[in-house]
Amino acid sequence: MKQYVTFVYITIFCSMFSFGQTQETVTVAQTKIDSIKQRINNHNKADEEKVWLLNEYARASFYEMNFMDGLKATREAHELSKDIDFEGGRVMYCETLSLFCGYGAMADYYQKQAEWLSLQPEKNLEKYYLELPNAPYNFEGASENWLNQFSEAYTYFETLEAKEIQATILSWIMYFHARQNNFEEALQTSQKGIKLSEELNQPYLVFLFMSRKMTYLNDLGRQEEVSRIEAELVEFIAKNKDANTIGLITSTMAFGYRLSGRHALAIEYYSQAIEIFEQSKDTMMLAHSYNRIAFAYAHLEMFDKSVEMHEKSIAIREHKNDKEALINDYNSAVFPYFYIKNYSKAREYMKLALETTDKQRLIYLKARQKSLEAQILMDQEQYAEAVPIIQSSLDTYLEHNRFQSMPFAYMFLARCYYNLENYPEALKNALLSFKIENANNRHRIRVKHEITLLIAEIYNKMGDQGNAYRYMKIHHDLRDANDKLDAANRLADAKVLSIIEKSQNRIDAIEKEKEQSVQRNRVQRLWLFSITGGLLSALLLALLLYRNNKSKQKANKLLQAQKEEIQNTLKQLEATQSQLIQSEKMASLGELTAGIAHEIQNPLNFVNNFSEVSNELIDEMNEEIQKEDYDEVKAIASDLRLNLEKINHHGKRADGIVKGMLQHSRSSGTTKEPTDINKLADEYLRLAYHGLRAKDKSFNATMQTNFDESIGKIDVIPQDMGRVILNLITNAFYACTERSRSAVTEKKKEHPTVYEPTVTITTKKAGNNISISVKDNGNGIPKSVLDKIFQPFFTTKPTGQGTGLGLSLSYDIVKAHGGELKVNTIENEGTEFIILLPADHRHRPKKVVSA
Repeated sequence: MKQYVTFVYITIFCSMFSFGQTQETVTVAQTKIDSIKQRINNHNKADEEKVWLLNEYARASFYEMNFMDGLKATREAHELSKDIDFEGGRVMYCETLSLFCGYGAMADYYQKQAEWLSLQPEKNLEKYYLELPNAPYNFEGASENWLNQFSEAYTYFETLEAKEIQATILSWIMYFHARQNNFEEALQTSQKGIKLSEELNQPYLVFLFMSRKMTYLNDLGRQEEVSRIEAELVEFIAKNKDANTIGLITSTMAFGYRLSGRHALAIEYYSQAIEIFEQSKDTMMLAHSYNRIAFAYAHLEMFDKSVEMHEKSIAIREHKNDKEALINDYNSAVFPYFYIKNYSKAREYMKLALETTDKQRLIYLKARQKSLEAQILMDQEQYAEAVPIIQSSLDTYLEHNRFQSMPFAYMFLARCYYNLENYPEALKNALLSFKIENANNRHRIRVKHEITLLIAEIYNKMGDQGNAYRYMKIHHDLRDANDKLDAANRLADAKVLSIIEKSQNRIDAIEKEKEQSVQRNRVQRLWLFSITGGLLSALLLALLLYRNNKSKQKANKLLQAQKEEIQNTLKQLEATQSQLIQSEKMASLGELTAGIAHEIQNPLNFVNNFSEVSNELIDEMNEEIQKEDYDEVKAIASDLRLNLEKINHHGKRADGIVKGMLQHSRSSGTTKEPTDINKLADEYLRLAYHGLRAKDKSFNATMQTNFDESIGKIDVIPQDMGRVILNLITNAFYACTERSRSAVTEKKKEHPTVYEPTVTITTKKAGNNISISVKDNGNGIPKSVLDKIFQPFFTTKPTGQGTGLGLSLSYDIVKAHGGELKVNTIENEGTEFIILLPADHRHRPKKVVSA
């Protein structure tokens, strides 16, 4: 049997080590899989050999990322080994599950499960244990597709009550939910995993899913629940006495702290894990822990310690000849060596990392090698030589969507151009770096902190003090956020250490009755741990304070230089702003005056006309009196009465217009009152139209209204909201006028365009808001200026025709009412401005109840 096993693994897994690289190797791999499947079909006996074949088929399928077939074969092999009471089958089963899990905590756990089972005394299971290479998974394409595949697999095995396989599938489902930032779904998946693990009575898996749950709660901002689960996990570790799992649990806890940015605690837990693995002589997990603690030291810029830990990991990997893991270790150690200025060692490890057989990884590593060479040139102030090398590296990142690396490449280009005094190119690259970093790397505050300071320096060199101040403020806000995060982490770390101490004290109190000597040793270790933790925390705090102090000194010098220039600029801006606001008010007053004059002119014309006719009727009545024709006198008197009634009617109409305008312009401008928004919109539509007609008799447009009568009255400041509506309507008419002129020009062409200028006002209830829409069919707003239209003083109108304050003031007024001002536009089709006001204080029309 053992000879058969050795032959199979030499022929199958050695040939499959580089699956997925070329079409030829894929063909070879599929041939091997088909061959194993044929042997399974021909093997009718339920024995150990069939268990081997099924596991081999499952592992081969996983290498080809055919997960469903592989999992089915895994379950069949496990069930068969139980039926024939084959204990070696459990060893193979755990190894196969480890391969399915890929790389990480759960893969480590099942690999260790296989190892622990194989080392049971007098069981003679060592021959079934093999350390298999990790499957080279490459999850290209949409995450949604992979998520669907794993979800289908989970549903299939859920019906078979295969809980252990279900738990491993859930680990992948969690991964892809988190990869898509669907943290709520990832959280629900972790809860399923906890329940399954409890039913399986596997404490480590419970711990693993709980730690993932804590991560997703943190992503969702649910800090109280995070703190509660963290306390439970810390106590779980303190109480756990299982020699097999304590090292894995401690290492997993450290990894979670590293991912959440709490590197000091990560180092504490990794140190504990290393001590455990050294005692148990678990070289595989020891190498993992050295590698991971090296990352934590690097993040804290303790690069000497990072290099030391990487070297320990590399020494173990080289001794075991673990080539794939070595490539990862070499790659990880490159930049810690760079930061301590050991360029030759960095280059040596970069060259060794390039010996990978994974073609996709090779492309990335070559780009990384170029980045290394460029940064060495930058250190030597050879910026011009570094630029093309960085650009080549960046092109690779762009082609392969390496979003994690792009911000650094853009930032390096910006630094080179800055030192070459090519400030426009420096600014372009720095802004791209900040944009991509902001979109894809939420937690890398330190990187954003560095980029924003660079942008501020570039703007300062270009003489743009406004933008320099803006990005310096972002830089300071990020620094403050980072300081607050550091403070919060230190407080949280102190709480964790307190929980550890309390838990340890409770354990010590219980064991004190059994063994006094053990108690003394435990107390000594506790004090040593506390002192070490305190010293390390003090060291880290000093490092952080030193780094922040340097940054503050540099930033303060720049701020002091900018302060005086900004104060002078602000004085000039305030004076200019006052003049422009006054111009905007006068322009609005002119438009209102023209509209009011036109509205009042109509009833006054009627009054004047009927007065003149009445005078003529009085002359005729006097003539008829002299003739003593009293019937005619009575008829004329009746006509006079009708004329006087019409004069009175139109006089009251003019009076109503004046009172309405006075009401809208009275001084109580900060008091909201119930207002008929439909009536207000209708009035200002007519005022705007007549105001423009008074200025330009050739102007004409169709006005449409769609008012929702169910709105009733809402609480607004009428004169302010009227100004907003008037401004939007005036802009709409202006847009129509501009397009009308274009249409007149087109009439001279062979195929003239028929254009009818139209402005539509619509009101309606939209959820918890009242919306007021002003829509035109003008030329629309170009995309290039769309994000600037609400900025003060920005205008697309010719010089002298607009102050650029109308939309800015309108935006502020709507915001002051607790609402929003939105815009929808399509070039050459039109624009729609939408005012959204809260409907909380509506005054609905009273219903009339008939008797």
